[in-house]
Amino acid sequence: DLPGYSAQLLTFIFMIGFLILIAAVVIGIFIYVLTIQKIDVFGVMKAQGISTGTIGRSVIVQTFILTLIGLVLGVAVTILSIYFLPAQVPTQINWLFFIAVGGLILLCSLIGALFSVKTIVNVDPVRAIA
Repeated sequence: DLPGYSAQLLTFIFMIGFLILIAAVVIGIFIYVLTIQKIDVFGVMKAQGISTGTIGRSVIVQTFILTLIGLVLGVAVTILSIYFLPAQVPTQINWLFFIAVGGLILLCSLIGALFSVKTIVNVDPVRAIA
């Protein structure tokens, strides 16, 4: 082992870990804000007789699909960018890491959607129409 290598590696691992955690939280908040912006639409849907459960499931499924598309595009661009890097740049694809990070991001976005559903449950259809 080179002197300082372990400390440097540990620093990079913590930096990457915190960046992933921050990104996952930001995505969860983004999903929540995106849903809150449509609160009037959900109120109108409830006034039309669409059940809260149906609206909630719809939000969860849409969030899942949106996040999955984003993850697939992100991985595709990452893999594509590797082919444009010079040969001197060492790269290694760790699929287990991609899957773990993708799962964390998916989980956080679904948690953000669950907070949105909680808000949708409390929407007053009369207020949304007025």
